This record gives sequence, C-alpha cells and structure tokens, in this order.
Amino acid sequence: MKLFWKISAIAAAALIIAAAILYQTGGFRSGLIVPGEQQPDKKKIPGRRFKLVPTAIPVIYRTVGTVRSRDEIELSPRIVARILKITRRSGDSVKAGEVLVELDDSDLKAGERQAAENLNAAEAVLQWAVKDYRRQKMLLDKNVVPRKTFEQSEQVWKSALAAEKAARQALRQVQANRSYATLRSPMDGVISDRLNDPGDLASPGSIILKIFDASRLMLYVPLRESLVRSVKIGDKIRFQVESLKQDFTGEVKEIVPSVDPGSRTFLIKMCIQGDIKGLMPGMFGLAELRLGTEPAYIVPAAAVTRIGQLEYLTKIQDGKPAKVLVRTVSGPTPDTLRVVAGIDSDTELILPPGNNRKFTDNADI
Repeated sequence: MKLFWKISAIAAAALIIAAAILYQTGGFRSGLIVPGEQQPDKKKIPGRRFKLVPTAIPVIYRTVGTVRSRDEIELSPRIVARILKITRRSGDSVKAGEVLVELDDSDLKAGERQAAENLNAAEAVLQWAVKDYRRQKMLLDKNVVPRKTFEQSEQVWKSALAAEKAARQALRQVQANRSYATLRSPMDGVISDRLNDPGDLASPGSIILKIFDASRLMLYVPLRESLVRSVKIGDKIRFQVESLKQDFTGEVKEIVPSVDPGSRTFLIKMCIQGDIKGLMPGMFGLAELRLGTEPAYIVPAAAVTRIGQLEYLTKIQDGKPAKVLVRTVSGPTPDTLRVVAGIDSDTELILPPGNNRKFTDNADI
C-alpha cells in the first residue's frame, strides 16, 4: 500500500513538472505565429497606406520687380533763376500745358526791353539807308554822282539790313529765354515728387518736379543671366503685388541687351495689362516664370510627424511601421509637402488615422 502511494506521488509530481514546462513554452496559449515565412496582414496596421511615386510639378523661378511708369519726366529749367512759384505738390494731377513753375524773369525782361530798343534803332538806320540808296541810284542814272558814291550808299544799306536782322534775331532769342522762365506740364499726369520750393535757386540739370503717367505702367524685372533664352518678346508673365493682394499680367515688351556685372542679371520690361487700379510706381511685384516641369515626391502634410525640428514619415519595413527621418519643403498646394531628402521612390507609406482626405497625387494601394 505504501508503494502505491509513493508511485502515485512520483507520477503527480511528473505531471506537474510537465504542465509547468508546457505553460512556460506557450503550450496552453492560442493565436501564436506558427514557424515558417508568413505574409504580413495589412489590415492589422492602422492608417491608410499609399506608395510614394514621382509626380511632375512645374519649375517656377520667382523674382521681384518694380512698378514703373512708361512715361516719366523730370522737369528742370534751362536757365539759372530764382523760383518764384510752384503751383503743384506731390500727388497732384496736372494737365498738358498747365503752368507748374514760375521763375524770376526780371533780368530777362530788362534784356528784352534792351533788345527791342536795339531793334528800333536798327530799323531807323535801315530806313535812312534805304532812302539814301534809292536817291543815289536815281542820281547815278542821271550821271549826277559818281558810281563810287552809289556803291558806298549800297554798302551802307546792306550793312543796315544785316544789323536790323541781327537785332530782330537777338530780340527773338531774348523772348525765347524769357519763355523758359515759365515751366509747363508736357503731358497729363501726376506729380510724383517735388524737390524744390519757392526761393530756391534753379539751374539747368537741377530737377524741380517729377511727373509720371499713372495710366501707363510697366514692371521692371531682373532675371539671372542663365534665363536669357527662356524669355522672349510677347511672353505674358503673371505677378503678384503683395501690398494689394492682387495678381496682374504683364506682356514682355523690351529685353535690355546687357547684363549687370554686379548682380549677373538682365532686365526685362513688361507692360501691365488689364485693370491697374491701385497700382503706383515704386510698388514691388513678385513675378513667376515657368521653366518646365521636374519630378518630385509629394506627400500629404498630415503624413509628416514633427518632433522639434525633425520631420518623420512612417513607412512599411519588414511588414511593420517604421519611422524614417526626412526633410521637406512646401508643396504645390497648401496641404501638401515635397520630400527633398530621406526617402526614395516606391516606398510604402502610412497616412495616420483620422485623415480622410482623398490624396490623389500618389497611387493609393
């Protein structure tokens, strides 16, 4: 009887030990991966998956231009004189022929009076010389006076005639100089700048007023010299004026055939088309020049995870999600990013759950 209980105790201990071994090795657990290669179950990885493929995006060159008027005039005098009156200030509209500046012409008036008196004296001398010439010619015909006397009177007449012409021309010159004391607007436009005030001394070359035509505007745009073959006369280029939050279109009318040695750029001039209300000379416009297309990797902005200044994408690696460090820039639309480093084509990525926007820039799988 004792032998039976001893054998039963040994058998029970063996069963307990075997059960413990089976428990530790997972013999009593279900759902374990069986030995051998198995395909990962995509449905068990949360989030929408898509394959990264190159997308053709436009190559755009951006540069800042300056709005200028097609007609810009700098008003300066032709004589040296004190400014008496300036009728307009900056921002005022003017009409063609309107008086803008009046200069001190007292010296010119005195010179005009002197020239007029000289002309009167020359005309009096000429009248006497004409009468003497006619009288001497009549006497010569009657053989009363010698020919030498007639020739002397003829010479006096010709000299008086030349003197009268010179005096008349001098008067015209003085009158023209006096007209320079009044400066008129050469066109319809707007005063952009007033650089002098009454009492200042004006001289040739010194600018008093600047006038521009506000209805005829252009955009002057510098382009790098490598793009000289990318632009031609007649091209239409869009640009944005940030201060107005408005887009405009310009047509290339002139390409300056020289390159600035400092900035290595050449200048194009575009006539602004359409409604130009609100535009003023001096404003800046951001021009966009399309240079073709290039392949790029575009991903939804929601697919990028940021930790500090680092950016990560989640990709499928060995059937499991894995973080990969990338570098991105702005994409073609506000809700997309362009991957410029850290990932290659045909990579399977995961869009985190909660973003249900249909992403069509890459192929969904």
